[in-house]
Amino acid sequence: MSTLLVLLGGSTGGPAAVKEFIDALPERPLPVCFVLANHISHEFLPNLQNMLDDHPHVSAEIIDGNKTIMPGKLYIAPIEHRICFNPEGRIYVVDEPWRAPYAPNINQMFESALDMEKFEKLAIIFSGMDDDGSASAELLDSKEVEIWCQTLESCVQASMPLSMMRTGKVIYKDNPKGLATQLADYLDSRNSVDQYA
Repeated sequence: MSTLLVLLGGSTGGPAAVKEFIDALPERPLPVCFVLANHISHEFLPNLQNMLDDHPHVSAEIIDGNKTIMPGKLYIAPIEHRICFNPEGRIYVVDEPWRAPYAPNINQMFESALDMEKFEKLAIIFSGMDDDGSASAELLDSKEVEIWCQTLESCVQASMPLSMMRTGKVIYKDNPKGLATQLADYLDSRNSVDQYA
């Protein structure tokens, strides 16, 4: 089965929510590569990597050069430089800042990832302040990328998922554990389709 690229966005409350999501995934190898853009300070990145590196089949790494889209990876976007996606399946850092006012800029990550046409993609917005990510909703939808969100009541700060929900493009909402269950079900259904294709 081909690798699914799951793009994760968050801000305030995002790290804890993403950890809960990753920890709740099935304890088996998954055909998924995660890329996380979370608004935090540069100094917190190593702590975020350590925090998200507990799952036996998901290995967290900060993107610090050139990385390959591959199953079992959770790549964390840097703060000071933006990332780009190569159509052939690589993520790389460029010596340019993210588009203001956000660093990393979730909209910019979503838009760049669409260059990878051979990978099926999914976008999930977690707890966070402001509206980063929502400006890309129309574009994601036009490229048939499903958008999921953390439920407002389960967020520390709900404005980011709320902004995405207001676009009318969100097709699934749940708490972090529920999002993990939904992803496992999504992968199972995708595998069934692949078997009979």
